[in-house]
Amino acid sequence: MKLSYYLFNENVRNFNQLILPNKVNEKNNYFELQPKEAERDFEFKVFIQRNRSKEPKWITFLERDLQIPNRDEIKNTVNSFVILVKVLKDDMPYFFAITGGFGFTAINKNNLENNFGLKVALNSIDTKELKAFDVRNIDLKTRQKRVLFNKGSEIGEFDLDFEQDLINLVSGKSRDQEFGTSVRGSTSSLSLNSDITFSKLGEKCLQILELYLSEDYKENFGFIDNIKIIRDPEIVTVLNENLFTAIRNRQSDNLSLAYPDMIEYERCSTYQIKRGHKRKDTTEVTLEDLYAFLNAQNIGFDSPNDIEKIKIIGFDDANSPVTTAVSLNHFVIYQTEHDQNTYIFSLNNWYKIDNDYIARIDNEIMEVPLVENDDFLSEIQPNEPEGSYNERQDSEYFLCLDKRNFQVTNTRSKIEVCDLLSKDKHFVCVKKGTRSATLSHLFAQGSVSMVLLKDSSDYRQYVVRQAAQKFPEENYSIENFPYNECTLVYAISSPKQTDIRTTLPFFSKVNLLHHVSLIRRLGIKVALYKILVHGEIGDTDEGEE
Repeated sequence: MKLSYYLFNENVRNFNQLILPNKVNEKNNYFELQPKEAERDFEFKVFIQRNRSKEPKWITFLERDLQIPNRDEIKNTVNSFVILVKVLKDDMPYFFAITGGFGFTAINKNNLENNFGLKVALNSIDTKELKAFDVRNIDLKTRQKRVLFNKGSEIGEFDLDFEQDLINLVSGKSRDQEFGTSVRGSTSSLSLNSDITFSKLGEKCLQILELYLSEDYKENFGFIDNIKIIRDPEIVTVLNENLFTAIRNRQSDNLSLAYPDMIEYERCSTYQIKRGHKRKDTTEVTLEDLYAFLNAQNIGFDSPNDIEKIKIIGFDDANSPVTTAVSLNHFVIYQTEHDQNTYIFSLNNWYKIDNDYIARIDNEIMEVPLVENDDFLSEIQPNEPEGSYNERQDSEYFLCLDKRNFQVTNTRSKIEVCDLLSKDKHFVCVKKGTRSATLSHLFAQGSVSMVLLKDSSDYRQYVVRQAAQKFPEENYSIENFPYNECTLVYAISSPKQTDIRTTLPFFSKVNLLHHVSLIRRLGIKVALYKILVHGEIGDTDEGEE
């Protein structure tokens, strides 16, 4: 039987803290089941939701133009259960919830133990029988993806970049078939297919707890500790204050929102942001939507505790909730500094970036060369658009390709080769400022263009035609393209006097190294260039786009 397990943190003292009372009540057709006389070796409570019915949302779409016989009989019906379990280990109480159907929407996710399902899965899955990974990159411009194999595979076959990706789900075949057959663990939950009876739930929870507390995962998955969860309450208090201040000031530089779970949220058609009786409906959850809600509804926002008072619910096409009312803090991505350390808030956890990891990234980024010519590009004016800046560069040395997009064959994609192509075969991509989100686009622009240059003869023909018209004396050939003579240059403006490689935000460095590796594998060199900002010397990137 496949069941979903949740472990609650040390803040929980009784069963009442495990569930949402506004969900688990008779109004929602939830009823508590009473045990038979047989004693159990664990404490428990069980609730079932019986025949919870709701009119499907699509009915109103059809009834405007169509006759629907017995319309009132068309209902979506839900049956669910929630089992609450308390077990003792070394005289310490541990609380679990086990759910079926939509029972997961009734538990209090703010009290869940972080990384529970993920650690249990990594400690129990056969390393040669991995089936799927969900990852999100550690950047403010969040990319989430799933890599799924139809047969069990080893980790190297997934082609994931664990330098910049956080794992938030893993699934595969259990190495101990008595524990279970298939295992899927996310940051908050564990889905386990096992031969289980109700009377053995206490024993099963203790088995799961042992795996959660184990550090066996370090042998094969030690890289997940490059980014470690922070539990020190004093540090967390300071970091929470930083996050609160950023939201209160409506910042966007180091702050963004992302869906906390791909499985649940890919079923959503609409969302509702709410606090108390105030609501905002939206088709996507974005930072702009959040700020519009806070501004329009005049929401009280006076302390870090107010973040978790803002809830977000996802609904399906029938306007039925398919997620619980999850607090805003589960959606927030935020990067901040404290006491000379770098932290990121993601999936309701504070992570400290390992200092050795930071040192290694910093060393690797310093190995990315700079363009040696200090006058390679001119200074940029503080408020000058990138387009006009590109157009006024030395026309004898540069061909401006800004906004000259190539239509990729058999797709709707249009690709910009680069902003400037130099006589010496520099493919220059220009970006104002060092904001993480805009740099993510810049780095991807460069690597995508270079991959197409290598893989697509049509793209090469387009580049050669443009270059040959401007620089007829240079060596350009479609069949024997001089890749080894080419350099992809990321040109980034900054008013800071420091080396651009030290100016970049940490997660942008990680992202850049990923794209540098991709481009170098093509036989193309990569370099950085800092564009000076005319008349500005300071510590902030002002006037960025």
